[in-house]
Amino acid sequence: MYSVNSPIREKVIPMKTVELPAEVLERLEAVEGRDFSEKIINLLRQRIVAQLRECDERILKYEANYGMVFPQFKTAWENDKIENKHSHEVERAFMEWEGLVLEREKWLLMLRDLKQ
Repeated sequence: MYSVNSPIREKVIPMKTVELPAEVLERLEAVEGRDFSEKIINLLRQRIVAQLRECDERILKYEANYGMVFPQFKTAWENDKIENKHSHEVERAFMEWEGLVLEREKWLLMLRDLKQ
């Protein structure tokens, strides 16, 4: 058993004891970090960055397709400047794009929390 104390945010989070299989512990040795807590935080950071990249790639497709960023698209939508705005394709694009922007914000907040 290994204890992992979480330094996330400025508040003190009680230490939790976690049991990990031997093969997981062996693989954690290959992860950068001085101790298991730092190794796990590094893994989380890498995963969050990967999620951000995925969001950015998908958002970029919408930006390229519509020639604007989401806030501009939303304003154009609200002002009836988007052609066929109630078509299935455009409404779906709006919802997915908005969801990706919100998801990206969530991942950024998580990344900021890890860096504190």
